[in-house]
Amino acid sequence: MGNESNKSSCLNVECKGKIIESKTLSECPNKPELAVGVAKIPAVIAEFTVQIDVESKIRLTEPVLEIKRIKKNIFLTQCRVIGKTHKVFLKGFVRKNIEYASVDSISKNAICGDVKHTTIHVPFQCITEVKDMKIVENDFSPSTKEITYYDEKNFGRDTNETDLISEEIFNEKLYCELVSAQIYEANIVEECQKVEYHPIEILFDTFVEKEVIRLSLRLLQNQEIKRVKPIYDKDYDEGK
Repeated sequence: MGNESNKSSCLNVECKGKIIESKTLSECPNKPELAVGVAKIPAVIAEFTVQIDVESKIRLTEPVLEIKRIKKNIFLTQCRVIGKTHKVFLKGFVRKNIEYASVDSISKNAICGDVKHTTIHVPFQCITEVKDMKIVENDFSPSTKEITYYDEKNFGRDTNETDLISEEIFNEKLYCELVSAQIYEANIVEECQKVEYHPIEILFDTFVEKEVIRLSLRLLQNQEIKRVKPIYDKDYDEGK
């Protein structure tokens, strides 16, 4: 009896599931277009090397005895070509991982400490003009066409009704490829203090880094390879 009672109570629970919305979608007709290209590949628009001079002042979290190593990597965050100007806006940063010898204790015979590291990002930004650029395939969007109507009452334009025809043509953007990067540098300590018992050793927490950065860049655009119509050789076809 208990099982039948439980089954009856479950069946009395109201079912709240329902269809919220349902509609029949109409078909959108399409018209096949003749493909003028057989492939789309990156076309090289320009290749160039740009030099960027950067000077940065770096402060570490503690006095150090010496810089052991600075590992550097270049990252581009912007490479934007402004159409019809050949001007390229470049922006990025140098990621520097600085390994240095810290100082924990000093005696007459030795200087003791650990090797630590600090990672920083040094930004750079410049504009360069690339003169030798190949032709970029771009189609301009036509201007909006407006159809106006005559108003017989006002003997002029009907301001209540206007038809507009708009069209947009989308082009492939130029994009940038970083081919290689070179960094020439000089590290200069401007402020320091001498280490007790060790006249040739110094401690410093700030240094200036002068860098000459050379970036080899490539500008590309995805372009279509046009379909080439085969040449019919009548003599060859007839075996002459």
